[in-house]
Amino acid sequence: MSHRSYWTIEKIKMKEKVIIISSQKEFALVKVDQNEFCQKCSARFLCLGGKHNKGTITVLNPLSAQPGDEVNIEIPEGSYSKELIYLFGVLLMSAFSGLFLGYFSTFIFPWPSTQSSFIGFLLGLLSGGLILFCCFRQTKKNKLYPVIINIIKKGDFHG
Repeated sequence: MSHRSYWTIEKIKMKEKVIIISSQKEFALVKVDQNEFCQKCSARFLCLGGKHNKGTITVLNPLSAQPGDEVNIEIPEGSYSKELIYLFGVLLMSAFSGLFLGYFSTFIFPWPSTQSSFIGFLLGLLSGGLILFCCFRQTKKNKLYPVIINIIKKGDFHG
């Protein structure tokens, strides 16, 4: 492990020391030194860089950190996985519900079952996406993104 990078596993959270590359509004792009713990991290699929030894990841920036700042981020391991399962579960359930409702609507209306099933599937998927959009818009955003928890050292951008 390098001297700049450390991981702490606390029940469900991992912490990493990173450098801010860019920031805008409530998000920041940070550079992560990939190490042996990256393969176990639940947010590894959000990390850009692939096989390179440096990755970048988008994080929430509640402290308004600026480019060049060295910060600690916290990766919500347990809640991240739980929220992704919830997200895909709702989409799957709403799509299948729409599929079945579309199919059973053929008994009421004189539509072909394949067309009504497909339309029901799309409407179910759309309604599930709308529900998730409203649900995750503000209330669950912190559970899907790593978060900057403190600024260790201010960069040159501060003057």
